[in-house]
Amino acid sequence: MNHWLKIALLSSLPVLSHAHTVSPFILPDAFDISSSNVSFQSALTVEKFFVPSNNFKTSYVITQPGGQQLALDAAASLKRFNVAEFSPADEGTYRIQTKDAVGNSGKYALIDGRWLRVRPMRAPMAQQAKAPEAPKAEAAKTPAPANAQPPRMIAADQVPANAPVFEVKNTLIAETYITKGKPSAIPAPSNKGFELKLLTHPSELYAGEALKAQILFNGKAVPNVEVDVFKGAGSLDAEKTKELPAVKSNAKGEIEVKFEKAGIYLITAAYPEANPDNTKKPQAESFTYGLTVEVAE
Repeated sequence: MNHWLKIALLSSLPVLSHAHTVSPFILPDAFDISSSNVSFQSALTVEKFFVPSNNFKTSYVITQPGGQQLALDAAASLKRFNVAEFSPADEGTYRIQTKDAVGNSGKYALIDGRWLRVRPMRAPMAQQAKAPEAPKAEAAKTPAPANAQPPRMIAADQVPANAPVFEVKNTLIAETYITKGKPSAIPAPSNKGFELKLLTHPSELYAGEALKAQILFNGKAVPNVEVDVFKGAGSLDAEKTKELPAVKSNAKGEIEVKFEKAGIYLITAAYPEANPDNTKKPQAESFTYGLTVEVAE
């Protein structure tokens, strides 16, 4: 890819306010295309959406208007993001999706009937002068908080040798849609893993209207999944609130995201969501999802 194009991609990135989670994303240089080549980047974003924080290893699958799939590797893999490009030959809508992208796995240990997240050991800090200790009699007077919550994490060096340890795989999914000329039908769900089935065509999103979709896991509707929505903004945008109200999937797994203004949006979800009851064993795989869409005036 030409050096000027890399610079253009970076300088045109929208900036978003603080996010709640780490999210993968794919950002193309255009959503309605007329050129022979399409460039895009992928990355993980933290706090400022669409500003790459860290890269993650992935290849891509381009689903073409006729349903054929094109495997694609990154043209350049940099420290904070990947850059890739392809040439859409046919008129219609293309889906760009990450493939075999794995995030950081999580380890859990069963301690006293609770599954605690295992925190990696931190590097030792330089020793500092100890503060004077409080007299023992005075320290004994300090009661434990009445509403103390049970621990949810444990340091790796504190896990008992005989404690059962369970590892959770985290799969990252990022996707977006681009259209050349007249829009065409979007791909049907594969009914494998976590998916967002779009009920509204991504090329027909306008300010004041809504995106309708259905959340699926292995082809079955998933209710009560919280979906976060973030709107891009230029660095000179005076509007400070970029996060839209979160939405939750209904009993049929359906969501409706209303866009008040034109712009680029990132729609994110995590499945399964964190279970407050850590007496239950975590699921073996979790999914972190990000969909990038453009909303027109």
